[in-house]
Parts: sequence; C-alpha cells; structure tokens
Amino acid sequence: MNGRVVLSLVGLGVIVTAFYLIFEYPEYANYAFYLLISWMVLNFVLLYAIRPRGPLAPSEASPDPSPFPSQTSSAPTSPSNASGSGSSLGFCIYCATPVPPGTRACPSCGHVLPQW
Repeated sequence: MNGRVVLSLVGLGVIVTAFYLIFEYPEYANYAFYLLISWMVLNFVLLYAIRPRGPLAPSEASPDPSPFPSQTSSAPTSPSNASGSGSSLGFCIYCATPVPPGTRACPSCGHVLPQW
C-alpha cells in the first residue's frame, strides 16, 4: 500500500479520535487539541520524507531540442516543411508573436516551437 494512503487513513483515525474525545469527554478537549496539532506537524514531516522523487539525472540528452519527445530526428519530414527545422505556422503558439518560418524558439517568450 502507498505510504501516503496509510498516512491519510491514520490521519482520519486521529481526527475521529480527537472529535470523540471532545464530544464524549469534554475534560480531555485540551489533549484532543494537542493530539490534532501534533499529528498535523508529524504528518507534514512524514509526507515530506516520503514525497515522490523524479529521476536524478537524464540518462542521455537528446540532440534534438524538440518539446515533443515522441518525435525523433529520423522521422520523415512533411512536404510543407522541407527544411525540417523550426515552426511553419508563422506565429508562436504560446504568446502569438509573429515569427518567420524556420525559427526554432520564439524571440519574445523563449519557448521552443513545435515542428510540424
């Protein structure tokens, strides 16, 4: 079972226990409050400790800086874009700045333009 799921289930149990103490035994309301605060701090620490981590380093950098990883440099080029590099739209799809055909990155926002 995932550690975050376990923490969520334990957290629900702590909340139920605290509310039970508050309503059934009002003389222990302060302890229930301290229980909730303690669990909240402990929960944040544990969630940080078991957070998902991505890969440490990419295994191999691609020579083609295409934003679409499924496209490779060996893919056939379309007849409308015979040069095989840059955007053929005439504008940046991120900020709508006009760009000349063949431009690899938008001069305004810096995004790498897709190749079609």
